[in-house]
Amino acid sequence: MIDLAVNLLRLGLGLGAVFFVGHGIQALALPISGEWRKLEQAAMNFGLGTVALTLWMLALTLAGIPFSLQVTLVPPVALSGVILILKKRSEKGMVRRAHPAENRKPKTENLVWDRIFLALLALLLLFATLRATFYPMWAWDEIATWGCKAQVYFMSLSLDLTCIEAHNYYPNLVPFLLTYLYLCLGQVNDHLAKAVFPLWGAMLLVILGFLLRRMGLTRTQTRGTVAFFALNGTVFIVHLHLAYADLALAYFALGGAGLIYLWLQDKAPRGSLAVAAVMFAGMAWCKYEGPPLAGTVLLAAALTLLWLRPPGLGGRLLRLGIPGAGLASGYLPWKVYLIKNQIEAGSDHIMGFYPHQLLPSLGYLVDGLFNPFYFGILWPAAFLALVWAGRRLFNSASLFLALFLGGNLLAVILAYVVAPTGAAEFEMYVRATLDRLLLHLTPVAALAVGEGVKELGEGPGANKSPALFPNPHHNPL
Repeated sequence: MIDLAVNLLRLGLGLGAVFFVGHGIQALALPISGEWRKLEQAAMNFGLGTVALTLWMLALTLAGIPFSLQVTLVPPVALSGVILILKKRSEKGMVRRAHPAENRKPKTENLVWDRIFLALLALLLLFATLRATFYPMWAWDEIATWGCKAQVYFMSLSLDLTCIEAHNYYPNLVPFLLTYLYLCLGQVNDHLAKAVFPLWGAMLLVILGFLLRRMGLTRTQTRGTVAFFALNGTVFIVHLHLAYADLALAYFALGGAGLIYLWLQDKAPRGSLAVAAVMFAGMAWCKYEGPPLAGTVLLAAALTLLWLRPPGLGGRLLRLGIPGAGLASGYLPWKVYLIKNQIEAGSDHIMGFYPHQLLPSLGYLVDGLFNPFYFGILWPAAFLALVWAGRRLFNSASLFLALFLGGNLLAVILAYVVAPTGAAEFEMYVRATLDRLLLHLTPVAALAVGEGVKELGEGPGANKSPALFPNPHHNPL
């Protein structure tokens, strides 16, 4: 019992350090911190700290320095501490603006439903935490890829790929994070290390909630939409207790795309594009599918701006270079490592073009979107919300959601058309990957559902078109 208490304390301190490092990163990004709620900041800080710590471990690898808890943790924590001290001194006497989400709408909350939604979410996270910590790693990619690499890295105190061949070109954010937790625990302990995944899911739900609030939903509408997302289907629930990289990619995709969407509506707090840049770095450094996913966010945002042509179009397009730089910062260091070690990337995923797989891919995709076992009725609800918007979709920032979701669904089909599988194994390959590819997008689809919920709550006489920079002088960097 004493050993368990000590290990829990070590795990808690290790995860607390991740939040602290992220807090320092966010302090660099935000002109003033008063525009962000504390819980909102914490949810973002977890992702920012994870990106910073794991990229630091990659830097140690490139420099040939072995991993240890001291060399892995002390420099990022010390740097964050210095940043926070300087930030606090610089903010003395500054006037902080009120939280934008607080004064946008009159109170129309329903306390009973608020408590019901929160209770459902709490029960879900409790189940996921128990399920994650009571079982060791057992699923295929836990054992064969992410978990296997983390154990090898911990044992060798380095990024050692000489003894394994498990998609070695995959980025290493998740294995490095698990390695860091093993260093904090002083041992390989899958049960406790896996607690990071329900925590990651909880932070995703918090970010989704605050994005919906900033979009203009009431508190009750927000909590209902978050519960609707979390409890529809099984895929999200299952990934709360699996040591896979897909939940992490869904988290970073929601953070990056969600902040860009708020920015397009002039509802983003200052510093949003800089925070989004770190989320883009997380997408690139998290999973092989991350860079193209991040690219579709930028493309959808650019096309939305070009279609709607708001004032200062050129400057706004240029500001998309901020998250673009984040994407490069998460992609290039790993690319340098691959080139340095002559590791070929993606050869087992793209080896040709197989047009006969097009129609079957389309059929499987439609089945996945409408299969209640995957995501319940969330995707049909998102499509209905976009269709319900009608012409408003083409003169508002909601066009971004349609472009992002539609473009990525087409990309999923393309990915299966170039997948090098035989006819006998194609169906198995699709069924083993489709739910995860859709998981990366589904939190953003929940934003579309949120727009529909908001419109239904406003009634037929309200102005339902999300603004696209109504104030040309506003610059929420």
